[in-house]
Amino acid sequence: EKIASRHSPAYWDTTKETSASQYDLFKKHDHFGEAEYRHLADFAREHGTTFLSTPFDLKAVDFLDEIIPVFKIASADITNIPLLEKIAEKKKPILLAVGASSIADIRSALDKIHEVNPEAEIALLQCILNYPTLPPNANLGMIQGIQDAFPGYPVGYSDHTEPSEDMLEVIMAVLSGGFIVGKKFTLAK
Repeated sequence: EKIASRHSPAYWDTTKETSASQYDLFKKHDHFGEAEYRHLADFAREHGTTFLSTPFDLKAVDFLDEIIPVFKIASADITNIPLLEKIAEKKKPILLAVGASSIADIRSALDKIHEVNPEAEIALLQCILNYPTLPPNANLGMIQGIQDAFPGYPVGYSDHTEPSEDMLEVIMAVLSGGFIVGKKFTLAK
């Protein structure tokens, strides 16, 4: 209810997920609260891994600040100035996804973050906002394009392709200069 309009259209393959709108899909899965995030963070820590979560509203920034070492900003929020400012105030490293963003959008977000926190450590993550992204559409060449446009920032790749045994897109992202790679997957739906 905080992040999707009731009339927002589906942006995914509706033959695999039949929800007709973003609101319907998010509402169907909106059962996690602060306690569940803390439980996941504890579980990750107990198993020697780092827990991350992307906040989509200002309240989430505050409670996640206590349990995550790095903030990730979704590319859909690259123009969400209040969210950028709130995250910058926390003075933690930032992973800024830049899928579906123009160079001007990226530059504006970087300027806003640095205005609030001049020392901000920011990495830019190429991604495609298609779930799942077909491998030929991964546009890994943009990793170099982002590096060329923003030479002072580490660049990585946030992968939305379906997991495969060879993980070719992830390997190609690293070979293309990706400094950080994020891979989305689930063990069970």
